[in-house]
Amino acid sequence: MGWTCSRCGAEHEGVPLDWAYNEPRHWNGGNAPDDWITEDLCAWTDDAGDPAFFIRGVLPIPVLGSDDVFGYGVWSSLSRRSFERVVELWDEPARVDEPPYFGWLSNSLPGYPDTVSLPLDVITEELDKRPTFRLHDGDHPLIREQQQGITWERLVELTELNLHAA
Repeated sequence: MGWTCSRCGAEHEGVPLDWAYNEPRHWNGGNAPDDWITEDLCAWTDDAGDPAFFIRGVLPIPVLGSDDVFGYGVWSSLSRRSFERVVELWDEPARVDEPPYFGWLSNSLPGYPDTVSLPLDVITEELDKRPTFRLHDGDHPLIREQQQGITWERLVELTELNLHAA
């Protein structure tokens, strides 16, 4: 299905069904010797000297009236203990049997009030898949949209916001 971008006037065919962030919002670029980031995991020492640990996963949002799911590729914080367990089981098929890990959403998503620090569960998936992020119940538009789904028009709006993010 085609659409015209309300921001730049460009004609588009279809919309992306995922949008990914390469790093957690507060990634400081690796200022300390032990700081590191990969496509899936991140660890660094924050400005207060405290260690911070993150994992990238998919926050799914169903698209109403279709079988499509829009997926935000975003980051979640993890406790040291949870992070160490994730790393320990990273290449183990048994990781799907782990209970969910608690985390805080660690990206700001355009089109919503601040999304950083929304509480969520990190659910580990099969080896070839990133974890799924399920937001905890609460009064936030992103939580409602993950639980109830979004319309095609909202998907186009989110696409425009992400394409033209400052």
